[in-house]
Amino acid sequence: MTKVATVQAQQKWDYCFETRRTENALLIALTDVGQRGWELVNVVHYKDPKGETAWAAFLKRPSVGQSPAPAQAAASKPAEETSPQPQGFDLSGDEFQVKAT
Repeated sequence: MTKVATVQAQQKWDYCFETRRTENALLIALTDVGQRGWELVNVVHYKDPKGETAWAAFLKRPSVGQSPAPAQAAASKPAEETSPQPQGFDLSGDEFQVKAT
């Protein structure tokens, strides 16, 4: 019996970082970017080359990819092509034949 597995999506990410001199300033900045969909990955406390301490936060969010098509263009496509795609996913996957051994 042959089965077909369709690979449809692979999450893509955008990355950024924020640096601030104090914990409080970093917290304010993280609250702001968190409201815009960024997720905190890691925070480090370090000394810069001048010997001053600072905080660096590394963030990620799902990539939004290409902008959606205009409504008029979408209306002219067949129904199966106009299904919404999750943001940050590449749905142009490949098909594989899976053979039972």
